Amino acid sequence: MLNDALKLLKEQTKDRIDARDTERATLRNWPDSPSIQVDGDPEPYPAEKLVFAEYLLDREVKADFVVAEYLEGDEAKGSVTGILADGVVYETGEPYKQGLRSSLRGKLVIPSPLQVGDRLIVSRLSGQRYYVHGKDVGGNG
Repeated sequence: MLNDALKLLKEQTKDRIDARDTERATLRNWPDSPSIQVDGDPEPYPAEKLVFAEYLLDREVKADFVVAEYLEGDEAKGSVTGILADGVVYETGEPYKQGLRSSLRGKLVIPSPLQVGDRLIVSRLSGQRYYVHGKDVGGNG
């Protein structure tokens, strides 16, 4: 019965990445001209040999910010409401009485979490290229 369970588990996970399919590397240069040094390889891999997971790159989100003035009793207060491009609204205050409004269009920049020296989890692709999955946070990472 235990053998049947193990066979079923192997069948269900056979196409998934596991620890045997991944390698560890060190980020040598970032963000301009990124390179990694894969453990056990003599030379670092340059940017043209690397593919990074999207969440590891700098990201930009376009947003509209609506600035409002309101009163709490006799005291003037203010709030900023951020309306993202996809319609999601973030508010920093609960207005009681709306005053004049102005808006500002801009973008939020979400920086990459990577830094030079980070330990990475990578997988080998065809053509001596590597896919960078993310940071190795276990043990020494």
